[in-house]
Amino acid sequence: MATGYDCFDTLSHTDDPRVTGAAREHRQLLKNAMARDGFRNLPEEWWHFTLNDEPYPDTYFDFPVSRRSV
Repeated sequence: MATGYDCFDTLSHTDDPRVTGAAREHRQLLKNAMARDGFRNLPEEWWHFTLNDEPYPDTYFDFPVSRRSV
């Protein structure tokens, strides 16, 4: 993806022209897959997506998340 998650350099912009090859293809693949399922990308962060029809847009949820073994 050309940068790590939560890297706040301009290289993290989804369509930064300096990102080429497989990294660019992977970013576009992720962006397109998420868009098909109703998410929009924050252009400054290739990993950041928001649900278009968010059911609670004005609610901040703050609760612990834990992993459950299956």
